[in-house]
Order: sequence, then structure tokens, then C-alpha cells
Amino acid sequence: MPPPAPFAGIDAGALVALAQGFSGALLFEASRYLAGAVLVWLLLHVLLRRRLTPRLIGRWPSRADMRREMLYSLTSTLVFAGMGLVVFALVRSGHMEIYGHADAHGRWWLWLSLPALIVWHDLFFYWTHRALHTGWLFRHVHRVHHRSHHPSPWAAYAFHPVEAFINGLVVPLALLVVPLHGGVLFLFGVHQILRNAHGHAAVETLPVGFVRHGLGRWITTTTHHHLHHETGRGHYGLWFTWWDRWCGTERADYAQRFDAVTGAAARLPVRPRSS
Repeated sequence: MPPPAPFAGIDAGALVALAQGFSGALLFEASRYLAGAVLVWLLLHVLLRRRLTPRLIGRWPSRADMRREMLYSLTSTLVFAGMGLVVFALVRSGHMEIYGHADAHGRWWLWLSLPALIVWHDLFFYWTHRALHTGWLFRHVHRVHHRSHHPSPWAAYAFHPVEAFINGLVVPLALLVVPLHGGVLFLFGVHQILRNAHGHAAVETLPVGFVRHGLGRWITTTTHHHLHHETGRGHYGLWFTWWDRWCGTERADYAQRFDAVTGAAARLPVRPRSS
């Protein structure tokens, strides 16, 4: 027998339950955003501001920028909450599966699913981000996010509602294909808000030489995304640099800018000019 259609048989009591569910989802999404943004902002822009000023990539964001970023980010949480409610209904109707028992689909999938979800998110974001930089979509949708040339952690969710909806599709699309543990989804959410807020932090916190060695070459930094906000070109990746590298969208000045921000440029040996 096929599973019942989502939202089938809704009555007045069900509408009340939906309203309560939406309120709960909104509280959760807004709390997660505020917790992540406040933590990164308080640590990097308040407590360590003086120490990190030499590592400022461009300039500190203005208060007007931060107020606008907060407003749009909180608006995005409304979109995410609505999408979360739809996911809840699809789980209840059997169209998606979020499970709680660690052994329900094998321990191997429990451990593999989080990195798989992060890699999927990066893939989805790169290509939708590139699409958002085309014609009408950039002028009418993505430009909202790019109003911040020197963003702050508050810009983590500062999207036009259409872009918020696109970004919010990552988990629902995954759930249409594979089951995911509730704990994995929680850790995924923590990872994405903290790294998202950190990626908009305006100061570089990673060590000297990070982008030139080992795994650091493949992981995005605050400098990586800040250059995208400054210029509006290149660096469409989210968590990793490989799509930018493979598709020729990594900026040629990225490593040099990272070196300059972290003070590495002053430590590099001066090569004598050839005559």
C-alpha cells in the first residue's frame, strides 16, 4: 500500500498542531543562527578584536551592514522553519526517514553519513551559487547577500527568501534519497552555522601557510570567501576549494592575499631578480 499523501486529512486541530510545529521550528532555526553568529562575533569581533586587527582582510563591517545582515538572516529562518515543517510532514507520512537508533542502518552509514552530507552540501552550494551569479538571479536575488562587501558573522543567513529556499533544499533532497540519523542532522547543522559564520568573519584566524600545505589547500578559509564578497567573482565553493580548483574559478591572488593577511608575505624569502 502506498504511503498516505503529505498533509492528508488536515482538520482544525491539525492546523493548530501545524502552527505549533512552525513556531517550534522557527525557534529552533533562529536559536541556532543566533547561537552561532553570537559566538563567532563575540569571540572574533569583541574579545579578540585588538589582537586580530592585523589579520583584518579588508575592513571591519559597519553597524548598518550588521543590522541589515541580522534582518535578512532572521527572515531566512522563517523560510527554513517552513521547510522544516514540510520535512516533518514527509517524515511522518513515510516519504522521508530520520531515524534515532544508531544501528537502524548500520554503524558504517552512521559514521559515513555526516561527511557524505557535508560533501553533498558543498557540491550543491557550488553549482547553485554559480547559477545565482547569472543575470536575473544575481540582480534580483543574490545581490542581497552581496550588499555586504566586508561581511560579518551576522551575514551567515543574510539571503533573499528565494536564495534561502534554494539553500534550504540541501537536507530535504538528501532525505529523499537516503535515511539520516537525527544526531547526524544536528551535527551537520552545528557545523554549517559555525563555519558559515566563521567564513564571514572579516578576519583570518587560520595559521600562516595554511593554504599552501597539505589539506589546507582544499579547505576554504575566511579569506577565500571574503575575496568573493569583495569582487563578486570566483570562489563559489562553500567548505572545500576543489570545485573552484577543478572548474577554474579559484582566484589567482588567493594564496598571496592569505599570506599578506596572516603576515606570511613578510616572512617569505626575497628572491633576487634575474638580470
